[in-house]
Amino acid sequence: MYELQQEAFYKVKPLLDGGYLHPEILSIIEGNNPGWIFADQSAQPRSALVWSKGIQGFYLIGDHTNQEFINTLDGFISSSIAPRMRELSLDHFEVSGHHNNWDMESIFASRNLHQFEQMVFKLFHKPFVSSAKGLKIINLKLDEWENQELINLEFLKEHIHLFWSTKDDFLQRGYGFAAVEGLEIIGLSYSSFVTEDTHAIGIETLPHYQNKGVGTHLATLLVEDILTNSFTPYWDCSLDNKASKKLAQRLGFQQVHQYKCNSFSV
Repeated sequence: MYELQQEAFYKVKPLLDGGYLHPEILSIIEGNNPGWIFADQSAQPRSALVWSKGIQGFYLIGDHTNQEFINTLDGFISSSIAPRMRELSLDHFEVSGHHNNWDMESIFASRNLHQFEQMVFKLFHKPFVSSAKGLKIINLKLDEWENQELINLEFLKEHIHLFWSTKDDFLQRGYGFAAVEGLEIIGLSYSSFVTEDTHAIGIETLPHYQNKGVGTHLATLLVEDILTNSFTPYWDCSLDNKASKKLAQRLGFQQVHQYKCNSFSV
């Protein structure tokens, strides 16, 4: 197994043919968002394992019949990937395939797998207008938010840092907004993953301010920016996350895909 350097990530892009083009994978291959890529060969990969820092999970891409890759994968995870995960305080390996032919039960036969499903939505038109009275809105792409005396600024920084290598990368490629009540940041919406034609949406609201229209308003502002700049907004949430699903549908998103994920402890 070989770990590819970022300048060689492009070599695995052909492996996405025949599967669903998850922005979480493509954004890493295109060099927009941080991650790792491990492949069976360094020159002409047939199969690869892609790690996304943003979702802190893995994707299998390419040839699902590549037995040499499959036979060494579980051991490689134990010997090389698990120690790196533990350094990041991660104790669960989450993985999905970019197509449905990856047989996770067979590949990870010795693991105690937990399975769950994810839903994918896309928005092809401007969202319904939403407003949240009394909130101050900060445009994260334009306003000098780091220089403002704001409470809970670390909440914002942590999310940007999780999905982006640097703040400058986010400012160059992404869009985002923060809601402020008084001096406290109470909610965020931001581009989490970016490809040449798609922006995935990240959204967080402090628990006390949920179900009050804050997230809806922030998401509306974000998708309007994304659409205005000729990108397609993308929304990914777990099947069990009813609140996220309802918010996506409220904004006019349509479900376009559903896929299985598996996790096990490391």
